[in-house]
Amino acid sequence: MNIVFKLAEKKDIDLIMKIYEDVIKTTFTTWDENYPSKQLVQEDIEKKTLYILKNEDDIVAISFLGTNENEEENWKYKLQRPLGIARICVSPKYQGKGFGHLMVKNLTKKAKEKNADGLHFHVAILNKIAIKMYLSCGFENCGKGKTNYGYDYYKFEMKF
Repeated sequence: MNIVFKLAEKKDIDLIMKIYEDVIKTTFTTWDENYPSKQLVQEDIEKKTLYILKNEDDIVAISFLGTNENEEENWKYKLQRPLGIARICVSPKYQGKGFGHLMVKNLTKKAKEKNADGLHFHVAILNKIAIKMYLSCGFENCGKGKTNYGYDYYKFEMKF
């Protein structure tokens, strides 16, 4: 296996959308047929904020890394240059093999290269597998919140 961490490209959009659809059908997620949308994926690619782990022609994992819409939220750490992680997922055929952990490790390294002083993001409270993985990656659970979509989440942060 030759795993590469890189920015997603326009040619990856259809495969990215297929992976999101497969995740929605087969694993726990708060996502649905409207989110994440193809338009959002296209915007992330254009802004160079969507990253993938790739194994030859197959995408293993996907994640947004960039300025997050949650910046005004009351976070534990008063970061000056935070980046956010969002829409992270691992293709169902690669789940349970450490690729989520590898993706987070690469995102953390990339955030440091971009001169961020930390990361933060939301995780649905019911997403036990993701919570366990993020804690094992060194993130801190910094409390609860509630979305406008009716589910509770934890705020996860890491200060560099």
